[in-house]
Amino acid sequence: MREMSRREILSVHPFFVCGAPKSGTTWLQRILDAHPEVCCSGEGHFISRFSAPVSKVVNAYNRDLGWEAKLVYEGEPYYSGVDQAEFDEVVRGFILGRLRARATAETRWIGDKTPGYTRQLDQLHRLFPAAKIIHIVRDPRDVAVSRMAFSIRAGADEARTPGSEQHRQTLAGAVRSWKEAVTAVDAFAQAHPGRVHELRYLDLHADPIGEAERLFAFLGAPTPRVLMEQIVAATSFEALSGRRPGEEDPASFLRKGLPGDWRNSLDPASAALIVESCGSLMREKRFAA
Repeated sequence: MREMSRREILSVHPFFVCGAPKSGTTWLQRILDAHPEVCCSGEGHFISRFSAPVSKVVNAYNRDLGWEAKLVYEGEPYYSGVDQAEFDEVVRGFILGRLRARATAETRWIGDKTPGYTRQLDQLHRLFPAAKIIHIVRDPRDVAVSRMAFSIRAGADEARTPGSEQHRQTLAGAVRSWKEAVTAVDAFAQAHPGRVHELRYLDLHADPIGEAERLFAFLGAPTPRVLMEQIVAATSFEALSGRRPGEEDPASFLRKGLPGDWRNSLDPASAALIVESCGSLMREKRFAA
C-alpha cells in the first residue's frame, strides 16, 4: 500500500462513528470501509486511551516546570508550560497518523469507529472542528439481548438467568449506556447542526441500500447505485457470517443479525423495565414502547 503524500493527507476529511455498545457500530464501520474512497478503522479509542493518559503526563510536566521556575530560575524559566493548543496539536497529529495508516491514494474520507465516542464528542470537535459524526441507534431491548449474549460468551453464564445478579447488572448497564449515548449525541447534534448523521439499526436492516446512500451522501462521498449494491452485498450478515439472519451462533460476534429479536429472547419483566426507563427516548427514536 503506497504511503500518502502530504497533499493527499491534507485532502482527506475525518469522521467518527459512535453508538451505545452492541448497537451495530461494527456493521456500520464495515459498510463505510467498503467504499473505495472511504477508510474507516475500528476501536482506536483515541480519547480514552491516548489523549486522557497523555494529559496526565503533560499536567505533571507543567507542574514540575512550575516548581523549577520558582525554585531555580526565580520565576523566569527557559520553558513555559504546554498549553491547550500545543497539547491539542500533539493529539491531533497522533490521531491523524493512526487514521491514515490504512489509507490509500484514493482515500478522501478517513474515520474511526469507537462506541465510547458518544461521551467524547466535545473533545473530538475541539480537535477536529470540521469532522462529521455518525451515530447508530438500536432498540434498547435488542441492545440488552446482545449485551446478555456478549456477557455469556465472555464466561458470565449466570447472565442468561432472569433475576440473577449478573442478569440484573448486565441489564442495568445496557440501559444506562444506551440512555447516556442517545442523550449525549442528541445534545451535541443540537449544539452543532449539520455535524451529526443518525441512523437506526432497524432501518439499516430494512433498507440497506437507501441507508447506505444517505450515509455516504452525508460524508460527501459518491453514491452510484451499482457501488451501493456492491457494498451492501459485501457487508450483509450472510456475507460476513456465512449464515442467514436469524440463524444463531452463540459463539460468534455476529450472533444472529435479526432486529426485533428481543421479543423471542428477553423475558417480559426485563422488557418492561427497559420501557419504563427508556420510554420517552424510545418514542423519540421511533421504537414502539
